[in-house]
Amino acid sequence: MSDESTGADKEGEPPDPAEYEAESRWIAWRESAARKLSRRTAAEESRPEPFESPRAFGQWSVEAARGLLDVQFRRPATRTLLPLAYILGLAFACAVPIALTVFLWRVSAVLGVLAALIGIPLGLTIAAAVRLMLEFLVNASRLATRVEHISELADDLFQALSDVAEPVNQLSEDVRAVQFWRFRRGGSRR
Repeated sequence: MSDESTGADKEGEPPDPAEYEAESRWIAWRESAARKLSRRTAAEESRPEPFESPRAFGQWSVEAARGLLDVQFRRPATRTLLPLAYILGLAFACAVPIALTVFLWRVSAVLGVLAALIGIPLGLTIAAAVRLMLEFLVNASRLATRVEHISELADDLFQALSDVAEPVNQLSEDVRAVQFWRFRRGGSRR
């Protein structure tokens, strides 16, 4: 930062306190924004993985139950319920080809054999579709948290700019009140 931007003179005179106040607001706003973002990312990373240990599974089960019982949708449960949804999706990917094979085997042995041959790629396709859908959901959830963070930053920035605009408006009014540069004409026009 140059001496001019902080308000310091070349002769060593102290800078204007109003400029330091505006700069300190900007620094405080940036630090506040950085703290909010770091808290969010730390909260996302600190969520327990349900299959690490029995204690982590218990914590995850409690969070999942809270998320499911939150009928007002005040608590985001997307990341918490994701393992459960994926396990159910994989079970569905296995159950559909098996059920299809059994059903077609009862109709005809030839159809049962064909269904068994098609069942493996079908199961893999369903599992891949479930995985892609859940990854899309996770990315949409992350994007939503980023948009929410950006919205909060915009609100904070608006507040900081409002705090700066007030003294600038006062200064503008004071400058308009001093009209020494305007010259009056010699006489009125007739």
